[in-house]
This record gives sequence, C-alpha cells and structure tokens, in this order.
Amino acid sequence: MNKLKLSLLLFAAMTVFGCGSFTEAQAAKTDKIVFAAGRPDDAWFALSHGLATMINERSEWLEAEVIATAGIGDATKLVQRDPEKRKNHIIITMTPGMELWATADYAAKKVGSMGMLSSALVTLDPNIKTLADLKGKTIALPRKVKQSYTHIYIDMFRQAGILDSVKLRHGGTSSCLTALQDGAADAGAIMVSYMFPQNAAPGQFLEQLQTRGPVYFIEQGNIDKNVALMAEAGKQKEFEGAVVPPLASVAPAGSLGKTQTEDLVIMTPPVDWAAGSQVPDKVIYEVTRVMYEAAEKGEFGQYHVIGKGMTPDFVVTSFWPSEEDCRKNYHSGALKYFDERGIKLKSVSDSYKK
Repeated sequence: MNKLKLSLLLFAAMTVFGCGSFTEAQAAKTDKIVFAAGRPDDAWFALSHGLATMINERSEWLEAEVIATAGIGDATKLVQRDPEKRKNHIIITMTPGMELWATADYAAKKVGSMGMLSSALVTLDPNIKTLADLKGKTIALPRKVKQSYTHIYIDMFRQAGILDSVKLRHGGTSSCLTALQDGAADAGAIMVSYMFPQNAAPGQFLEQLQTRGPVYFIEQGNIDKNVALMAEAGKQKEFEGAVVPPLASVAPAGSLGKTQTEDLVIMTPPVDWAAGSQVPDKVIYEVTRVMYEAAEKGEFGQYHVIGKGMTPDFVVTSFWPSEEDCRKNYHSGALKYFDERGIKLKSVSDSYKK
C-alpha cells in the first residue's frame, strides 16, 4: 500500500470515528480563558483543571486552559504585570489577599468559592484553655508573609494583652505540627477541615498530632468574643486600605475530637476563583454557568476530595457579612448569571449567627 492510499484510509477512519467533527468543534471556539491555578500539586490546580475540562466539553464557544504558578500570591502578580493577561485570565486568590493585592490597574473580583484553609489554635497542655493562658508561652504559627492571615492571629494576641510576652515560631504547615510534636511550641495553629455550612473534621495534621495524646482546643465557646477579635484584627495597619471581613467559621462541638466539648471558632481564609474587570462579562458568565451546573451535579469531587464540598450553596458563599457586601466583591459577569437564576449570595456568618 503506497503512502497516498494509507493517508486516504486514515483520513476516512478519522471522519468515521468523529475526529473530524472534534477538529471542527475546536475551530468553532471563539474565545479563550486561562486559569492561573497555583502549583500542580495544589488542590486549587486540580479543581481548576476540572473546571477547565468541563468548560471545554460543555461550552460551544469558550476554550479553557490551565497554567501553573508558584502559588496563590504569584497568580495575582503574573496577571498584574501583563495587560494582555488581565483580559483573559482567571486567578486563584484568597482573602485577605484579594482585597489587599489590588492595584489601580488590576483588582480581582470573585467568580466562585473553591475551598477554605482552616486552622485551630491547639495545645497538648490541658492547662492552656484561653488566650490569656498563653502568656509567656511559645506559639507556632504559619509563615509571617506580608498581609497574610497570620497577622490576624498576631493581632488577636495583642488584643488579649499577651503579645509582648509570647515567643512566635513561624513556618509552614508541617513545621507547626512538628513544633508541637517535639515540644518546641506550647501551642500552635494546626490545619483542620471545614465544610460549609457547619461541618468540620480533624484533617491529616490534627490527626497526626492526636497520636501524641489528647489535643486541647484554645478558646472553646466564646463565639461572639472570638469573632469580634478577628473582626478587629482585620482593621490593623497591616491591612490598611482594605476591608477585611472576619475570617471565622465555627466547628460544632465534638467535630474535631472528644476534647472539643464546645463550639469552636476557627480561622478560615477562603480560596476563590476571581478575575479582573478586563475579562468580559460574557466570558465570566459562561465560566460561572459551567461551574454552578457542575456544583449542582456534584461533579467537582472527582477532581479532588475537597471538591466534594463544592455544593451550589458553597460556591456562592463568602465571608463578607451581608449580601450587599458580597455583591461588591463579585465579578459583574458572575452576578449576571446568579441574578438571572435568582441565586442569592450567602455569608459564612449566616451559619453561626443566632
């Protein structure tokens, strides 16, 4: 068989099996969106890949692509410095970063919720029950990155009158766990799992610490007091120029272990998809449509375990205290879709306000 006949047979086979129509469908795509999605091993990268895959399958005119970045903050920096990228990139971002990293040229607005980075203040010492009991102690906290939620913890210690007496050890998630396991810290912030609207579970880091013995939770109960501390911490000079809502959710009593005998306020910065106003409403509307319909079908769980919590209610839930405040921080293209469907934006605070 000569090469010409072989080529003709291959072309015929491609047409019969639909490859020809696939090429035509791809050619019909008129617009493109790119997700700047963090590190390839991040949950955010996997979920962005999932959403991009569904957009490519379900949109007649929008094509989606995913690229890796060095992290959440770097996704914003990547788009900020390139006017062309501002027109067709969706980033992963978080509060308080979304509010604080904005510039005159680029301010990201939320498209939908993806996950939450929750942590609880814990100790292996049963005598440490309140913030006041931390006086003179060593506390392990996340890295002290500029304008990060670590500064909220620090300001809470200031408000409690203990900041000048404590020693703070900053590091990554694993280093906080190690410091508590080795006795290098008396207390620390340990990652836990929070699932909207009001469910929590220990997660891998707390479970590892619990193998050492009973873990005690600092500031159990006192919901109003601790939410107020977080709210006040968001007003500090570190966050000047932005309105940072209380990043508080509540783990119901017993959900993190037998020693959690009361409801517990936990720090819960959210991770969201967001885009600047330079991305057309039409594009964000289409992304929002696919995202919301996938949440309705429970499809995000196939891409990452935290995707199981991406329900229709969750993807429209934020930490701003009212629907009016939420609307100010959403992209107009997303709002157009939600408004047409009669979908109300929600606040995490609705889950614990009595």
